[in-house]
Amino acid sequence: MLNKILKEIDIEMNNCIINFDKKISEFNINNINLNLIYNLCIDYYGNKVKLKKLINITIGNNNTLKIFLFDKSIKNKVRNIIDSLNLNLTSNIDGNDIIINLPIVTESYKNKMLNLLKNQLELFKINIRNIRFFFRKKFISLFKKNKFGKDDIDILKKKLDKFTSNYINLLIFKYLKKKKNILN
Repeated sequence: MLNKILKEIDIEMNNCIINFDKKISEFNINNINLNLIYNLCIDYYGNKVKLKKLINITIGNNNTLKIFLFDKSIKNKVRNIIDSLNLNLTSNIDGNDIIINLPIVTESYKNKMLNLLKNQLELFKINIRNIRFFFRKKFISLFKKNKFGKDDIDILKKKLDKFTSNYINLLIFKYLKKKKNILN
């Protein structure tokens, strides 16, 4: 039973790392990750629908994206959602399409990206600590139900703390690697 709980902790914390990787993959300084736009959700006739089902994106040049809308009536909604990303993207409506001008990479833009990245790091560190908190409560519950003795709980707490420390260090490592990528 101890190994089952440790495996469960490992899976939860590893999923957190996977989600962090997905989130920080959106932070590309030299080009925009199109999945960032494709995975945005929009209210489409009462349903939340990902944009990838409603648009097609073509690359105009190094600094321009053109969004072709399958339903022209949603162009203002799509433009507003893209503008809400706060990534210094400028969008214009060109007939039935949306043109996105990618920002020129300045020191200010890099700093903005680094701040967003650091915020994500802090959020995911909190997620790891919340997982630790959840399992500590679970240990206490198991102890009260006489499923584990005090020694077993102490072992689990020590391993939980070690998992927490290791996974937070992994988050920091991934953050620093991405930070270096942004600064270069």
